[in-house]
Amino acid sequence: MVAPELVLVLRYRKAVTYGFHALLGALGEHETATRYEVRFGESVEETAGHIRAAGDAKVLVLWSFYSPDAAALAVELEQIRAAADGPNVTHVAGGVHATAEPVQTLDAGWDVAAVGEGESTLLSLVDAKGDPAGITGLAYRDSTGTLVRTGKATRRPLDDFPGFGLKWDKFNALEITRGCVYACAY
Repeated sequence: MVAPELVLVLRYRKAVTYGFHALLGALGEHETATRYEVRFGESVEETAGHIRAAGDAKVLVLWSFYSPDAAALAVELEQIRAAADGPNVTHVAGGVHATAEPVQTLDAGWDVAAVGEGESTLLSLVDAKGDPAGITGLAYRDSTGTLVRTGKATRRPLDDFPGFGLKWDKFNALEITRGCVYACAY
């Protein structure tokens, strides 16, 4: 068995599974030269364990959360970093809070904030083996600490990808709307 070049560890919480399942649907349909694995961390300990088990492979820890959860998850992020961290590990926050408050998200400890819809952004990150340079839909700080905003994420038609991750046996309820009916930014 060939070792993966990239390990995607999802901080998998019941409150945000639908968004992850949509990302997995896109990933399952995507052809890439990058050898990757997907792992699900349902607790701080399990997430840290997956990071450690990845060895020297590049690790993207994917987070998704709403603003009311941001402070509690920043504490979890600190706990996971204390248990398993390294130069090969990048924590990527996505979802409503990261989209609305990318700088606050970075200030809270995440390495990258995914801004907007994440399907095309995630696929680009996988193709780039986790390197955010040149990928739209992100905010991060470069090696000098300068804030980098890469512009709007590519918005793909809803029917381009299934809303479920068949390869990982992750399914969503059927939804008939997209985005916020109140026209919020997300």
